[in-house]
Amino acid sequence: MAEQSWVAYLWFHKDKLQLVIFIVLFLVSLRRAAGAPERILAAMLLAIPVVDHIYHLAAAGSLLWRQADIGHLVIDGAALGGMFFVALHANRVYPLWIAAAQIIATSGHLYRMGLTEINRFAYDVMAIMPSYIQILAMTLGLACHLSRRRKRGSYPSWRRSSFLTRGAAAKTLHAA
Repeated sequence: MAEQSWVAYLWFHKDKLQLVIFIVLFLVSLRRAAGAPERILAAMLLAIPVVDHIYHLAAAGSLLWRQADIGHLVIDGAALGGMFFVALHANRVYPLWIAAAQIIATSGHLYRMGLTEINRFAYDVMAIMPSYIQILAMTLGLACHLSRRRKRGSYPSWRRSSFLTRGAAAKTLHAA
């Protein structure tokens, strides 16, 4: 029997490797001086494969409608909502990349439902590849955040205009 190359081995175990990376990112975001956006996004990225595993155990496979996996659509849609919220309100740029990749993943399911003749490989790429972009964006974003905190100290996690208090909202309305 021929020896399997390390690339083939990694490809075969890519889902397990990806889960390990998400766990490490989550633990680093909890252990280090990471802000709320980092902890929330790391938790969401870890929750996606965990919830996916639970979904496949509960459904004993996949729930398909018009060739699209409805369970994955629901999981990716919920993740998109949370990531979109963080991306709009966080005082960071990298959450926008993570949310944009999630838009691609969610769009892949909608595209599959709309077009029955879509190539299976194209659907798989649209549904799976964004997670690798998210790993890269989360890793770089977390590293840059930790580096920035070391060099410059604490800075706000959220944009000031994102969450107006009642008093600030009233002052803004009266000033206008």
